[in-house]
Formats: sequence, structure tokens, C-alpha cells
Amino acid sequence: MRTYTNMTWPDDPYRTGQQLYRRPVPRLAAFTAERTAAGGQSASVEAVAIVYLPLHRTEAISVTEQTLTFGFRAASTDDAAELPGLAAVADLDLMQARRHAAVLAGHLLAGDLVGLRRAGDAAALRGLAAVEDEWAARGKATGRAATFDCGLDLPGCSPLERACQQAGIAAGPGGDRPADRQAAARAVERALMIALVCARHQGRYDWTGMLSIGQVMAAATWDCLPWPGSDTPAALASQDAIDGRAAAAPSVACGNLK
Repeated sequence: MRTYTNMTWPDDPYRTGQQLYRRPVPRLAAFTAERTAAGGQSASVEAVAIVYLPLHRTEAISVTEQTLTFGFRAASTDDAAELPGLAAVADLDLMQARRHAAVLAGHLLAGDLVGLRRAGDAAALRGLAAVEDEWAARGKATGRAATFDCGLDLPGCSPLERACQQAGIAAGPGGDRPADRQAAARAVERALMIALVCARHQGRYDWTGMLSIGQVMAAATWDCLPWPGSDTPAALASQDAIDGRAAAAPSVACGNLK
């Protein structure tokens, strides 16, 4: 299993390594799971990702492809024996988001949560269980993140691609790269789309025209993910070097989002 992140948070649900007395910046978190191509019950999770957007306390944040910043953590595997570890990563990420984010967003997330709990030790996955229980009654909650499902709570219950179009988000075109190596990047991109749809719907983010997810991914994750979310010559030329770093270090941390 490989993990990729640009955050330096400690791996515990309470984030005890963080500064205790500084007032934390509110954040919107979005979580997603990327499934294998097989459909129905035979589809298994091959990657998970969580994205954090910083929020302003009182007004919308105006962004462009060059100024939008976000934190992320992703994990992927093509080995069925590592699925319990993937579920544990998702469990920790959801436990942290539930405790520390202002909003936790997903897209038809209930099915992903069930699949992840089946992949691991269900009794030990407390974060997954808590979010699954709360997802049926989404909304504001005292002392934990409000929940929002872009597939159920938007008018018309649109598919994510249509919701992006309505929000002024141009989704990435995808690519011809090997699917197993691209799973982490696809999961981060999807989580970012969910986060931005939610942020714009709730009046927390704004931009002019269409916001290109491909350009945002290329600018923010080119040195953190095995397959940059861009088909530019510079990004393609960096693939071999990035793959080499990922193979040498199973956990890749880039940048510093505190």
C-alpha cells in the first residue's frame, strides 16, 4: 500500500501533535473511495482520499486555478491482502475529519463506507462506523463536523459530473495511464471536486468562469502523486522521477499544511 500526502498532521484521531492553544482555521473535508472497474458486489476499493479546503469564518473565498490550495491524503493498493490497511487509513482520516473539520462532504458515501468496513476489521473501524451512522441523518451536529452528500443533498440529486458543471467546475479529462497506478490521483481529484461543489453550494468558495480541476491538480500535486493530474509535457516528463520516489518511499509527504 502506498500513501501520499501534503499534510504534516500526526496519525492519531485527536491530532495531539498540533498546537493546543492556537485557534484552528475552519476546514471543509471531503472523502471518497475509488473502486475497481468490476461492478456490483465484486467491486472492491483500490484507493481512498480525503481533501481539506481552508475556510474563512465569515465570507466566501475567491480562488483561481493558481491560488486554490488544499491539503490531501490518499492511499492506494492493488493487493487484496492490503485492503484492511486501506480501510484503516480511511478510518483514521474520517475520525480526524469528524472531530476537526467544520463540514464533511461526500458523494453517495454510504456505499463506500460499507465497502470499507467489509474490507477490514469492522469492530475496530470506529471512524467508519460513526460516520456511517451519522450519514443517514446528515446536517449540523454539535461538537463534530456537519455532513453533506453532494449526490443526495443538492437539488435534483445530480451525478457528480453534472453537479460540477452546474457549479462551474471543469472536471479533468482523465488519461491513458495504467489504472492501478492512477487510482490515488483519481481519488484525490474526485475528493477535490466533491469539496468544491459543496463549498460553492454553501457559499464558502467562489470563482469566475469555469474552474479547471486539471490545472488545479497539476499546480498543487505534481510533486506529490505518482501520476500528476495533467497531460502537459512537463508533467509527463516528471512521471518517471516521481514513480521512482514513490517506489523508494512508500509514504510520500509534500509541503506543510498546518
